[in-house]
Amino acid sequence: VRCKVNVPKSVTTLTDILSYSMNVRTQNMPILVQAKAALVKAKVCRISVQIRSNLSNHGDLKNFTVVVAIPPTTLLGNTLTITRGDHGVWDSNKRIISWKIGTLEHGESCLVSAEAEVSESILQVLHENPFNPNVAEEKIKCPAIVRFESEVDQVSDLEMRVGELGG
Repeated sequence: VRCKVNVPKSVTTLTDILSYSMNVRTQNMPILVQAKAALVKAKVCRISVQIRSNLSNHGDLKNFTVVVAIPPTTLLGNTLTITRGDHGVWDSNKRIISWKIGTLEHGESCLVSAEAEVSESILQVLHENPFNPNVAEEKIKCPAIVRFESEVDQVSDLEMRVGELGG
């Protein structure tokens, strides 16, 4: 929106040309994301991401994509296999797994996962804590990014009202 404001040259004092107020309103997020790393065998870790579309959504979530980064310090990329989720692709150069889910309908959930052998540094942590695998699991960090489009369910919005100042 373009707006032109004319201030007469005869006005020599400060002049208000815009006034705004902001309020923060927390609303239900359109999705719930849970990511987890768990050791499933002696040297194998499963990375899982579960996504649920909020029941209070008004519409479906479209062009839904899940991307998980696999740091070289935690998991061996050459041993990675996608174990759950259609259309999952491993990019060994970028060290990311991408799942193109498509549409996630209102109230629906999906689960994607992959497994890989742990790196030498994680094996060392396991060796130092043989009776506490949680110590090693806490060291495995695989950031997840979820993207989608929605015409009716949003994380945030902007509302502007235009009117005369002082009116």
